[in-house]
Formats: sequence, C-alpha cells, structure tokens
Amino acid sequence: MKQPVDYLFAPREGGENVPYYRLVLRGCSALCFQSNELTGLFFLAAVLVVSPIAAVYFLVAAAMAPGGRMLLGQRGAVLATGLPGLNPCLIALSLPAFFRTSWTNVGMWVVLVVCVAIAVVLVRLLVTICPFPILALPFVLIFWAVYALAPHLGVLHLIPPDISVATTLHPLTAVLSSLGEALFSPSVWSGLLFLAGVLVSNWRHAVIAVIGAAIGTTVSYYYRHLDPESVDLGLYGFNGVLAAVAVYALCGSKLRPAILGALIATIMTPAFARLGLQAVSAPFVFATWLVLALGWIDRRWFAPPGSGSSPPPSDRSQP
Repeated sequence: MKQPVDYLFAPREGGENVPYYRLVLRGCSALCFQSNELTGLFFLAAVLVVSPIAAVYFLVAAAMAPGGRMLLGQRGAVLATGLPGLNPCLIALSLPAFFRTSWTNVGMWVVLVVCVAIAVVLVRLLVTICPFPILALPFVLIFWAVYALAPHLGVLHLIPPDISVATTLHPLTAVLSSLGEALFSPSVWSGLLFLAGVLVSNWRHAVIAVIGAAIGTTVSYYYRHLDPESVDLGLYGFNGVLAAVAVYALCGSKLRPAILGALIATIMTPAFARLGLQAVSAPFVFATWLVLALGWIDRRWFAPPGSGSSPPPSDRSQP
C-alpha cells in the first residue's frame, strides 16, 4: 500500500543511495522515532510556527548529523533510518528554548555547531559501549553540561522563567502542548503539526503519542503544587509522549508497557527538579530503560515454563 510520503518522495529500497537531503528530513522525524521525510517536514513546520530561529537551529543540526556520522565511518542502513539526527536535533532545539538567541549572536551559533559535533561523537561512542538503546542520553548529558557552564560562559544567557501564575488547567491545551513540547515548541498549533507528522508515518504511534500526552496531563494534575501554566505548556506531559512511543516501538508494539512508560516518565519529572536538574528528556530515557529492564526480568525469571516466550530481537538500530 502506498504511504503518504511516497507521493512526494520516490520509495527507496534498503538503506543505500538515499539522497542527503532525505537523510536530513529523516533526522528531523527521528525526534518521535520515525523515519519519514514527510514527518520531518511537519516537525520543521511545528517548530517554525513557534520560533523561526529554532527551526533554523533544528535544520542545521539535522544537516550536520549524517555528515558527521559519515566522517566517523558510518554508512548504509543506520544512516537511512534518520536516528543519527535524534540527539543532535534535540540539543539544537533546546538551545533557543533555554538560552537567549538571535540571528546576529555569533557566539550562540558557535555553541550550536560545537554541541551538535559533540553529540555526533558521543552518540557514536555510547552506541559502541552500551548494550542497550541509548535513546536521548547523549543529549541529556550535553545539555546538563551546557546548563552548568552557563554562569561561567559569557555567551550563554539563560531565559528568565515566566513569573506569571495561572490558576486554571486547560486539559486540551495541555495535551496538544505536550505534543509540541516534544520539539521544545509548546503551542496548540505546534502540537497539531507534530501529531499530523506522526500520523502520516504511523497512525498507531500517533494514537500512542496522544495517549502519552493525556497520561502526562492527567498525572500532572494530581501534583497539586505544580503551576497549571507549566502543565498547560506541556512541560510535564511531553516526557509521557516520548516514553509511550519509545516503549511501544521497543517492546513489541504493546499498549500496556507504553502506558506504564508514560506514567513512570511523568511521575519522575518533578523528581529531577528536586535534584536541582533540568529534567528535559531525562525522565523519558530513564522510564524507557526501566520498562525494558522490567521486561527482561519478566522474561528471565517470571515467564511460565514452556510458555514459548522469547525476548524480542536486540535493538541495535539506535543511533
């Protein structure tokens, strides 16, 4: 059956001879674990409606990622998935979200290029030594380092937090903003474009993403001390989105583990704040690892004898 992306981009068999610009777009789509050029265009549009400079940062990172991996000797199917763009694109989108940027701020453009280059190398290193999916771990480590260095580097100026406090939670806005916040672009329009992008790639992943956003919003509501405006912006729900889709993709396309992942990721989000850390995507990473570990323990020690259950194939397609 012909997919929506095939109407704009000629289908390519295997991982060879994919044009570079298509690798760039697939890298954009990897932020929700897709490998789809049309999804990448939707994600770019989702960022653009919130911040044009963030969209350019996004595109620069997506363009650098496959080239960097090629310089490190990577070719073929792994590049074709677009997954090498995941961590570089995340760090690129986080910079305008947390730090002051402008078109003429040369220092921040240098920070962007350096951070993306470090992300490419760190991803390659961690994939080599880690026996499990690294997901967004390189991005989290780099972001924490940059955030810690900000007071000591004149080029990094944190955006002050919004001191306005809302008193009413808007559930639909919170769910859609949680989808947009997966691209560090919280808005209703960004969320709708994000959802459309996932939908044209994999409708099941789109449903799972909405479920993750709804779970994140619902769980956040029970943290009574949380600012409703932060919940409306998707700051607590977006880890539920990413965890739900990641667990669904890695655990044999099963709904229950995906729901568990979204729950754990949302619950963990305030814990990082109490540790003095910016949570960013860390809750989704740790929640996904926990669900994968529970699955391994279940298969190893709790599967009934003779049940015929076997572990899913090892995922070595991560960037």
